[in-house]
Amino acid sequence: MKKITFCLFLLCTLCSCSYMKHVAVQAEYARIQKADPGQVNLKHMIDRETYFVIGQTIDDKRKYNHLPLAVAAYSSKFKPHECVDTMYFAGAGTHFGLNLPEGEYQLLVFADKDNNQIFDQTEVVGQKVISLNQTTSPDKVLDRIEIELSAPQQIVWVEEFSKPKHANPQKSLFYPTGSIRDLDDPLFSENMATLGMYDPASFLEKSPTMFYALEEDLGFKIPVVFVHGVGGSIRAFEPIINQLDRERYKPWFFYYPSGGDLDQLSEVFLRIFLSGKVVKLDKIPMIVVAHSMGGLIVREALNKYDSDSKENKIPLLITIASPFDGHPAAASGEKHGLIVLPSWRDVNPESRFIKELFRKPLPASTEHQLLYAYDNPATLKLSKNSDGVVPLSSQLRLEAQQQATKQLGFESSHTGILKNKDMIAYILECMSHVENFIPEPHLEVMRLGGYDVNLSDDYSPHGKYVIRSLGKYWMAMSTGILKPFFSEQERFLRVIEGEEPPWNEVVMDWLQFLEEYPDIYQSKVK
Repeated sequence: MKKITFCLFLLCTLCSCSYMKHVAVQAEYARIQKADPGQVNLKHMIDRETYFVIGQTIDDKRKYNHLPLAVAAYSSKFKPHECVDTMYFAGAGTHFGLNLPEGEYQLLVFADKDNNQIFDQTEVVGQKVISLNQTTSPDKVLDRIEIELSAPQQIVWVEEFSKPKHANPQKSLFYPTGSIRDLDDPLFSENMATLGMYDPASFLEKSPTMFYALEEDLGFKIPVVFVHGVGGSIRAFEPIINQLDRERYKPWFFYYPSGGDLDQLSEVFLRIFLSGKVVKLDKIPMIVVAHSMGGLIVREALNKYDSDSKENKIPLLITIASPFDGHPAAASGEKHGLIVLPSWRDVNPESRFIKELFRKPLPASTEHQLLYAYDNPATLKLSKNSDGVVPLSSQLRLEAQQQATKQLGFESSHTGILKNKDMIAYILECMSHVENFIPEPHLEVMRLGGYDVNLSDDYSPHGKYVIRSLGKYWMAMSTGILKPFFSEQERFLRVIEGEEPPWNEVVMDWLQFLEEYPDIYQSKVK
């Protein structure tokens, strides 16, 4: 029983049968790799490193906007043209994510041009060769992989494969296909969270982008990014989300495999949410709420943050019951575990990750609210008390306190704090002090929405979105009811007045809308 001490590590809140099941699974992966080595099998072995690839398809001619697409990574390291990972999406221009072991890969993009739900060797519309190793990707993340799409070509060695038969995920104009989901979606189930601990590669096959939202994007809302802990899921934040003012805030989620390497996960978080290269917020602020181990991931990501003008700004970071000084059970788990998850090694108090976690101060513009939990308040003794999972001494690491704007404790268990009414009220109050870049009079009109009118296919998808979601605001700007507050809006008014041509298709669509619906326009002018 001593050997599986860490499988009972209370952070996981999982039973030992799950641990022993995955011990057997990992043993089988090792056996297969020895008998019949392959990159697909290798990426599932938790004692081997993998790389995360973030890319985007580029389709300037809009040939594939409405077709099912797939990107696949092929390696010949062990077998000729072995397909190691695949991601399915809809419409070009979206970001994709792949999880791959070290090696050379040919990335192929397929378009199902005949809509038969099968991708075959004649439907290759883009390709790129990449190399994954410590030289090309020292942080084990390779991003900004752009694949230009062109006319279909045939690659004879490709074996056809089918689009998954599960229900078609919701499409989005701004997010990867499948990123918009409800909290009760099976993807966020306890079984998936467990899979993310013990088999990160299998988790990433089902959740390749690690980014999720509850609604289509509305650019004027402040995003609140929720980051769960080890063995956790997006659903843990439901009590907080239910009380968010959804007219002001939009919930986003970093849904990651919690058994993975925390250095790598922090790098992924940085590149998706902070870098401004995948999620571009311009001057809109971002709020981050992280529970348990999620706080470690975000804190390490901020160590890598450059605070330059292109990066997204985080005026408020809220961490909840985070083990900033590691967990003492991790050392035992690393020493005696039958399998040792990378995240367990990183949470070891003696790990390099924990020792260097506060090597840099937080950005000057970031306020850190350090919230901690204690479940046995009768006689508080810092070195012995905990929230039932994380020692209070770890939650209140000295460097964390020194860099925090404020520390506040709540009498709750480690997961119960996410339901604590006082804690929820406190973080909502903290959020209310984060000012939007957009003036309040403009926000009030934006919240009025748009026009429910029939628009022809002459309008672009983004043009239709603006008219139906933000049309009343654009009309208020066009008619002078609201005055511009930044330079692009002044340019917009010059277009409306005919002083210069439209600079993109959405503005062209708006001019067409004003011509086709003169009654709406004239009524506002009068």
